[in-house]
Amino acid sequence: MEKMKKWNQIYEWSRRVRTYLEGDFSSSSLDEEDVIVRRVTERLSDPNYLRRKRQEQRRFDAEAAFEKLRKRNRHRLAVRVGMAAASVAILLGVFWLLRGDVEMTESVPLAKQEIIPGARKAVLLLEDGRKFELKDSLPVKIETGNGVIQVDAKGVVLGADAEGEEKSEDGYNTLFIPRGGEYHLTLSDGTLVWLNSESELYFPMQFKGDSRQVYLKGEAYFDVKSNPRKPFIVKTSAGDVRVLGTAFNVMIYDTTRLVATLERGAISYAGNLQSEVVLRPGEQLTHSVRNNQVRAEKVNTRIYTAWKDNLFCFEEQRLDEIMVVLARWYNLEVRFEVEELKGVELSGTLDKYSDVNRLLRFFELGTNVKFDVQGNVVIVRKAK
Repeated sequence: MEKMKKWNQIYEWSRRVRTYLEGDFSSSSLDEEDVIVRRVTERLSDPNYLRRKRQEQRRFDAEAAFEKLRKRNRHRLAVRVGMAAASVAILLGVFWLLRGDVEMTESVPLAKQEIIPGARKAVLLLEDGRKFELKDSLPVKIETGNGVIQVDAKGVVLGADAEGEEKSEDGYNTLFIPRGGEYHLTLSDGTLVWLNSESELYFPMQFKGDSRQVYLKGEAYFDVKSNPRKPFIVKTSAGDVRVLGTAFNVMIYDTTRLVATLERGAISYAGNLQSEVVLRPGEQLTHSVRNNQVRAEKVNTRIYTAWKDNLFCFEEQRLDEIMVVLARWYNLEVRFEVEELKGVELSGTLDKYSDVNRLLRFFELGTNVKFDVQGNVVIVRKAK
């Protein structure tokens, strides 16, 4: 009964927003008491916001999504939040559009404590031993023997030597991303790198020789500057990813499993004990080092690359895998009271810089999962 009330409330909010947008202002009051309706209406009245959402979710079918949700068993929850002015009436997750402090009018006993999302932060260790903690701050210019490092609002940018002299590639620097952090790096050749939480990138100030090599631990998205004469190589503990010019994601948080996801261009992967495998756009390669198995398959690459655009996208993903991602970004400790809950499959989208409690509340709807948040500890229990 309580769950039906929640859906009825969401439906009522959606109906009132649509009424307002269609011009019937007399029948849709947007006074201070209607905070949710007012906030959503403001966003839906912004053409730029609607254009962006249409591009992101143009394939959404609200009625089909609701029917899929209704038929799914209690161990699965698949929700898609659509955005088109003509189909606002059935917004399943309208509260996800809100980034303020508006609370759902429901009594779900989740965290009273605020869970703080991650931030842009990193530690830069230079080959000469100097160490810099990087955060959102004023621009900084760092002189090195092999070139100039510029730190600004966009992240770290490597520049050529001030005097234009040829320098060696011997000096490698390291960018560490702590738990609850992320950072952006522009390499000297113009290649763009987004680094996720708990990651490390080992890179030179300038690329010399017949290849461009960096070393990765953790997760990074690369948009490589094309240079057919000088291939770009991402070296990892499990093998090497080689590319000429393309955009792809590499994840290897431990030495037992590597996942490479290709958005555009072409890359090849050669494991330490594996022959070369070539990937095409839209494909993902998974290398399980323990059993030395390599698998390539077509995937929705957006799910694996949205993190660099400040989004978490989960699609029928195991709950234990979802919680690993959230724990890394929100600096949480996760405990499962019941082992079987780890295999519950869930779907959803969340702005990385918003309150994670909204996603946890939504996951509780229609499932037998309950999240009990105590400080920075999330206990996953069976709902009573």
